Amino acid sequence: MIPKTALEIKIVELSKNLPQVTQQQNELAFAKCFANYAVQSRKSIFCLECGYDWKTNDTKKLKKVICERCAKSLVVTDKYSNGLKETDYYQIITSADNFQIVRMICMTKTMRKNCNSSYFAHEVMQLFIDEFGKTRTISKNVMGMSQYYDQWIVYSELSLKSKSENRRFYLSPSYVMPNKKVLPIIKRNGFKGKFYGIAPQILFKAILSDSIAETLLKANQQDMLYYHIRNTSLKPTGTYWNAIKICIRNNYQIKDAKLWIDYIDLLEHFMKDIRSPKYVCPLDLKKAHDKLMAKKVKEIWKNTVEENKKQIDKNQRHYFKAKKQFLGLVFTEKNISINVIETIKEFLEEGCIHNHCVFTNEYYKKQNSLILSAKVNGVHTETIQVSLENLEILQSRGKGNKATKYNKEIIKLVNKNLPQIRARMKTAC
Repeated sequence: MIPKTALEIKIVELSKNLPQVTQQQNELAFAKCFANYAVQSRKSIFCLECGYDWKTNDTKKLKKVICERCAKSLVVTDKYSNGLKETDYYQIITSADNFQIVRMICMTKTMRKNCNSSYFAHEVMQLFIDEFGKTRTISKNVMGMSQYYDQWIVYSELSLKSKSENRRFYLSPSYVMPNKKVLPIIKRNGFKGKFYGIAPQILFKAILSDSIAETLLKANQQDMLYYHIRNTSLKPTGTYWNAIKICIRNNYQIKDAKLWIDYIDLLEHFMKDIRSPKYVCPLDLKKAHDKLMAKKVKEIWKNTVEENKKQIDKNQRHYFKAKKQFLGLVFTEKNISINVIETIKEFLEEGCIHNHCVFTNEYYKKQNSLILSAKVNGVHTETIQVSLENLEILQSRGKGNKATKYNKEIIKLVNKNLPQIRARMKTAC
């Protein structure tokens, strides 16, 4: 869009005066962002970094090797198919004229047998954040009909975009350049150089515009900060925030924010004193959570069969009305199958199998969440919670609220199929 206001003209001018991304920066990011790969055939191993190949007598599948020419440590991949291409992002953090500027550079690495690996880098986005956390974006154009929200039109120009944030704002880099230039107000609000797994632009915006995020960062409540930024359930006058302040006063570190939130819900259910550090700051969070959860399960089963049936039927009607557009949705890949949980009885079954609180804490009533069940070889493995606000996986837990060995594969499969969930949301509208 054409800049019209004085602020927009100023931002465009600042963008033009930013220094060019250097070859040295690209080469450093190239080494940091991508793994080095090798391909193993029956009798040979091919280095996809320098193009060298050598004979091997090892018939079993290798996981890692050292190239005999370039001496690099290589991961043996089975993804190779007449070439291998990967895309990633890195960021340059700078500032100018009271704007915190986050520059996003997209890199594509190309690898082929008997060839040196090569890369192509281009700056795709510049995020301008003012001292109040308001943001404006300058970026390249994207393919409008693509299912991918970051399929950039490579040779388009960087231009000012509308005020509304889109999913590209939440892109997370694999590497952030050192020698960051950060505004004094961001340092004042608790930033000490670490991002804790949060994309820099998201963290900067949060601590400049949200007093809760600022307090959590200053109090070193890293997991709760990460949870709060992804999930807007913490309110300045709410139960959770009052309990968090007790934790902060007692130097209690919340190491598993989602489990702790569920635990506070259980404390409320049993009318425990959530102003007391005795309850709010358990020495063993998982043990305390599981104890209350087991108590609530017993409480539910104490009701008569008929009462339970009536309650389940009532909740089923509400659940069907709220989530009917998602019912029947299934993702499969190899031995993994993931489906939307369709009935309240399935929530109960999922909770009992995994010994977690998806049923006892009534996740079927959460309007902005979609709950899925993952099975591996037909066996219940993990329960997944997807946010319908920003289409992110909030948690994926198996037995005892723990991630299983299939966790990464399950999360990858859900992320791959998020467009299907979005399509169902649009259908409902």
